[in-house]
Amino acid sequence: MRTYENPEVLKLQYLGGKVDYVHGGHTPLSLADVAPLKRAQPRSGLEVCFWDSGSGTESLFFFNQDFEEPKMRALIRNPKFRKALSHAYNRQRAQKLIYFGTGELTTGTYSPKAIEYKINAQGKKTYQSWRDSALKYDPNMAKRMLDEIDVTDTNGDGFREMPGGGKLSVTVDYPADAGPEHVRKNELLVEDWKTVGINARLNPISPEGYDDRWFVGKVQSKTAWEVGNGPDHLTNPTWLVPIENSRWAPLHGQMYSLRGTPEFGQQKNVDPYKRTPPRIAPEPGSPIDRLYKLYDQTKVEPDAMKRHALVWDMVKVHIDDGPFFMGTVANSSRIVLVREGLMNVPTHEELLKYAQGGFVNPWSVPSPAVYDPETYSWEDPSAHGQ
Repeated sequence: MRTYENPEVLKLQYLGGKVDYVHGGHTPLSLADVAPLKRAQPRSGLEVCFWDSGSGTESLFFFNQDFEEPKMRALIRNPKFRKALSHAYNRQRAQKLIYFGTGELTTGTYSPKAIEYKINAQGKKTYQSWRDSALKYDPNMAKRMLDEIDVTDTNGDGFREMPGGGKLSVTVDYPADAGPEHVRKNELLVEDWKTVGINARLNPISPEGYDDRWFVGKVQSKTAWEVGNGPDHLTNPTWLVPIENSRWAPLHGQMYSLRGTPEFGQQKNVDPYKRTPPRIAPEPGSPIDRLYKLYDQTKVEPDAMKRHALVWDMVKVHIDDGPFFMGTVANSSRIVLVREGLMNVPTHEELLKYAQGGFVNPWSVPSPAVYDPETYSWEDPSAHGQ
């Protein structure tokens, strides 16, 4: 197949049957494309199949724990504020409108297929506890939680102010070229948060320089991403613990990434936001400090079950002090297109029998290699020049 910069041109290739196989996770296809793809099937020859996404969140939202403005940063770091906003989010509406009722509602976790959740009953319980930790849609509960931390409407304009007074504005930041899944979810978030008195607004940002601004604490949130699929938490622990600068605590992650280098101990008396590069060390006993200590133990623990237990302890930090990222649904459906006569492409039911229920959207392992494409074959090879 050929690929094109314009996703709509690429979709036309699918509708016209110009390909033999389309693997769902890394294409512009969404569930909104199912109807036209099925209508085109008689001429395209492509069967529309559905595999699990394996995602722990689908489209998510997370604040920058290291946002540069002190008062807003303090509020962002208050877990009750984040839990309140999570309870104000009507995920069921988003599930219906964006994911066509597929997947399961979630606060936001790692992939439900991760080995730590599949290994035993304790793992299953840990997953369910994290998934449900701030899941319930309850605007009245959200309002009470905001009242408890003095995020109240003191001037009667319908929007809540900062603790102690001052304008509170939550920006739902995203790259201006974000896909429709993320944009629609962001629109729903803004609507939901306004119903509990949060002055939230959409804030599309030019993709050029977006990450550079995030790294130094100048962007308040990220909303056009997902916690993808992986075999376990420790293959890619960056959502679990901030060890680099692209996720929910970028300046902490920058400091961690300098461990063992001469830079790590330099500029101790310089404002963290004016250091080169900007970086922050965790406060002793803080959630990030506890996560670092648990993560460091996993790196020297040879026993697999003990490593799983350490991961469960890290998840408990997310349950108690999070959510550090807020998901929408987990494990929704992804589209796979298969040419008629292409044999041995596993069905959804067959994939469920694979280890950990199969993977369709892995960021940590080759894809589609884990589905044994070397065994795919044509029912009639001569019809395909073979």
